[in-house]
Amino acid sequence: MTTREAPGDGDLRTTVKPKGSGAPPGGRGGRLGARISSGLGRNFWLLWGGWSVSSVGNGLTVTALPLLAADLTNDPATLSLVGMADKLPWLLLALMGGALADRWDRRRAMWVSDAVRCVILIVLFVAVLGGWASIPLLMVIAFSITSIETVYDSSRSAILPMAVSQDREALERANGRLMTANTVALKFLGPALGGVLYTVGRAVPVGVDAISFALSSVFSFLMRGDFRADGDRAATAPGARPRRAMRKEIGEGVRWLARHRVLRVFTLVAGLTNMCTVGQLAMLVLYARQVMQISDVAYGLLLASVAVGSVTAGFTCRMFTHRLGPARSALGGVMLGALGFTILGFTSEVAFVALGLAITGYTAMTWNVTTVSIRQAIVPKELTGRVSSVNRLVAFGLMPVGILLAGQIATHADLETVYRVGGLFGAAVSLIGLLTLSNAAVEKALHEAGAK
Repeated sequence: MTTREAPGDGDLRTTVKPKGSGAPPGGRGGRLGARISSGLGRNFWLLWGGWSVSSVGNGLTVTALPLLAADLTNDPATLSLVGMADKLPWLLLALMGGALADRWDRRRAMWVSDAVRCVILIVLFVAVLGGWASIPLLMVIAFSITSIETVYDSSRSAILPMAVSQDREALERANGRLMTANTVALKFLGPALGGVLYTVGRAVPVGVDAISFALSSVFSFLMRGDFRADGDRAATAPGARPRRAMRKEIGEGVRWLARHRVLRVFTLVAGLTNMCTVGQLAMLVLYARQVMQISDVAYGLLLASVAVGSVTAGFTCRMFTHRLGPARSALGGVMLGALGFTILGFTSEVAFVALGLAITGYTAMTWNVTTVSIRQAIVPKELTGRVSSVNRLVAFGLMPVGILLAGQIATHADLETVYRVGGLFGAAVSLIGLLTLSNAAVEKALHEAGAK
C-alpha cells in the first residue's frame, strides 16, 4: 500500500510500505522503502548517474556518426542507410529485448549491455583511427549498438518503478530528473562537444563514448537489490513449473497493450510522429551543410538548441500537465512540435531553425515525461519489460521507414520538402489522437490501475 505525504518543504515524497516481510530489497518494500521517504534513494541516483554519463558519450557519437557518414558520401539515400541500420533493431528485436528484461535481473542486464556496447565502440574507434571506416561498417556498428540497446532500454524502464515507487507522482519526479539529465547530456553537452572533438580527430568522439559506456556499466553494477520481475523470481524458485515459451510471454505483453485503449493511442501516435521526426533529424546534417551552409562546429551547436527546449520542459512540463491534463499536454504538445519542424521547410535562417528545434525539444520532453510515467504507473511490474518493448516496437520500429522516406524525398524533391511534409503529417496524426483521447479517459485508467 502506498501513502503520500507533503513535507514542510512542499516536495511530494512517497512512503512505501512492504506488502509482507518477504518484500525484496529491490522492490517496493524493505530498506528501499525507508529511503524513498526521504528522497529517491541510492539506486535511483546510481541509475541517474550511469545514464547521464553514457548520454554524454552518446551525444558525441550522435553528432560524429552523421558527420563521418557525410564525409564518406553526399548522397541522401546512401546516408539514410546508416540511420536505417541504427533504428532497424527496434523493429526486429524490440519484443525479444523486452521479454529478456522480464526474465533477467534488470540490473545485470543493464551493466552487461553497457559493457558490450563499450567493446563495440572500441572496434569502431580502431577502424576510424586506422582509416578503415566505410558506410557498410557504420551500418554494422549502428545496428549492433542498437540491438544491445533494446535489452538495456527495456531493463532501464522496468527497473525505475522498482528502484523508486509505482506511484505516479514519484515516477513523474524521477522521470523528469532522468530525462532532463539525459537531454542536457545527449542533446546539449554531447553535440556541442562532439562537433569540436570531431575537428580534433574523427575517432575522438567515438573513443570518449566507449569510456562513457564503461563508466555507466560500473554505475549499474553498484546498484543493490533483487531487480528480477515477480514472474521470473517464481519461475526460478525450487520446484517451480517449467517456464513458458518466450513466444507466449511476448504475446502476453502484446495483448495487454493492444487491449488498453489509453496506452494503445499513445503508442500509435508515438510511432507515426517518430517516423517523421527521425527522418527529419537524419537529414539535418545535410540541411546544415547544403542549405544553411554552416560549419561542423555550428552544426553541433545547432543540435544543442533541441536541448534548450527539452531542459526548459524538464522544469516546467509538470506544471502544464497538471493545468492542461495529461492527454492535452502530451498530444497537443506533439502537434506543436511537429509544426515546429515545418519552420525548416520555409526558412533556413539560423535563429528560426534554432527556434523550431527548441520547440520540438520542449514538446518531446513533455511527451516523454507524461506518457512514460503514465505507462509505468499503469502496467503491472511483471509485464513492464514486455509492454515497454511493444511500445518501442511501434514507437521506434517505424523510424527506419521514416529515414528511408526522408532520403527519397530529399533525393527526388529537396531537403526543405522533408520538413514541410513530415511536419504537417505529424501534426495531423497528433490532432487525431487529441480528438480520440480525453483527459478523463487517462485519469480513469490510472484510477483503475490503483496508481492514484
